[in-house]
Amino acid sequence: MSSSSWRGIVGCLVLAFTLFGPVFSFHSCSGNGSTISSCQTGTANLLQVGIQPITLVALGILLLGLIGVGVSAVVHSRTGAGGWRIVLWASTAVIVMLTLLTVWSIGLFLLPSTLFALLASALSLGVRRAALG
Repeated sequence: MSSSSWRGIVGCLVLAFTLFGPVFSFHSCSGNGSTISSCQTGTANLLQVGIQPITLVALGILLLGLIGVGVSAVVHSRTGAGGWRIVLWASTAVIVMLTLLTVWSIGLFLLPSTLFALLASALSLGVRRAALG
């Protein structure tokens, strides 16, 4: 498995953690003012707390961008075709824009996959070597 494939997998795992990981915590107590009868604490993920439909659309676009980076990086490294480099850079641009738009919420979670996508795109500009296999 190539390093580009690993980068795509890491990006998808980060997106999965953002949706299903315990990113919210809560603490709740009930009582009559002077006495506390019970307290509850716990964690919740983004889907349990509630997510707006536009957020699902943005995360879907992000997922397509991550898949685009993974596939185009692998195919470009195998064939050297310039069209796949364009797909790689376009997918990376989508990921960077979404990361910048969400930097104060989930953008920090997306930062590692964004950096990996930028690295893959930068490496696509390097000297062409013979394809393996």
